[in-house]
Amino acid sequence: MYEVQKLDLDQIYQLQLTNSEELPKISMIDLILNEQVMSAFIVDLNKSQSTIKTYTRCLKSFAQWLAMNGIQQTSELTVKLYMQWLENQGRQPSTIHLYIVVVKRWFKWLEAKRIYPDVAKNVENVRVRKDSPKSFFQAHQVKKILDTVDQTSEKGKRNYALLVLLFTCGLRTIEASRARVDNIRLNGSQLVLYIHGKGHKTDDDYVPLPDKTYAVLCEYLSTRGIKPKDFETCKQPLFTSTSNRSKDQSISTNAISKICKSCFRKAGYDQHDWTAHSTRHTAATLALTNGADLRETQMLLRHSSPTTTEIYLHQLGKLENQAGKDIANAIFD
Repeated sequence: MYEVQKLDLDQIYQLQLTNSEELPKISMIDLILNEQVMSAFIVDLNKSQSTIKTYTRCLKSFAQWLAMNGIQQTSELTVKLYMQWLENQGRQPSTIHLYIVVVKRWFKWLEAKRIYPDVAKNVENVRVRKDSPKSFFQAHQVKKILDTVDQTSEKGKRNYALLVLLFTCGLRTIEASRARVDNIRLNGSQLVLYIHGKGHKTDDDYVPLPDKTYAVLCEYLSTRGIKPKDFETCKQPLFTSTSNRSKDQSISTNAISKICKSCFRKAGYDQHDWTAHSTRHTAATLALTNGADLRETQMLLRHSSPTTTEIYLHQLGKLENQAGKDIANAIFD
């Protein structure tokens, strides 16, 4: 087991670089696992709590890999080997991209503080196609998934309500996790759900709440003794954990992902590409194929640019392309 060197921040700053090409004596593992250094990095990040958790997890993974391989001092080659190891572990390109983004940001910060050279600045990250195919369900598949959910318990009603909300409103898992009961409000004459979105500090955005989705949420919340007349003042999480360790606390994004995956499998959909985020892709695709235009779908998903929403139109166009079928008919008929 690796023994972390006990150094305070003053000692670390005494070891600062005198030359950008010179490697300091302190090990990279010690820097990552040093609470003071990590706290200073987090303060400078100025990110949300969820982003901070992600950065911390990614850097600890890097430190564990360094310790596993007995690497004290890092170089550009070290980062490239780590990226290769992530790929060999079967990590998705998007996951590898995230881990390397965090590592590169870490080294850039260390050099800015003149603690350690930015050995990762010339490392080219894995490319992730923004227009990559999106895994989605068709309407009859969504119905099958929902029909398999056992609604005889509070947990079952919660899972059903969660899936209905994700499929009909296209929420991200972090948005569903952050949602509170009092986020259900009237905006004019329209029921809406206010959202604490990705990268936002508060619940400053909203999506229209379909009547059927609202009815499902009301039925679930009634199992917790919360009535519609109480929604406006209820600060409780919209979806709560039922486990003994975290009962009544807001359900985590990890738990939401597991619930979705479990329900998909139970309905017979067990492909690797079908994840909780597939509910968002499904909402986009079903909107576009059932009468919503590009602008309406963009507003539903809260994309800052219509270009992002156009990816779904492009995918639908490819799926409807009959060229391959016409070629096969010409050859075999």
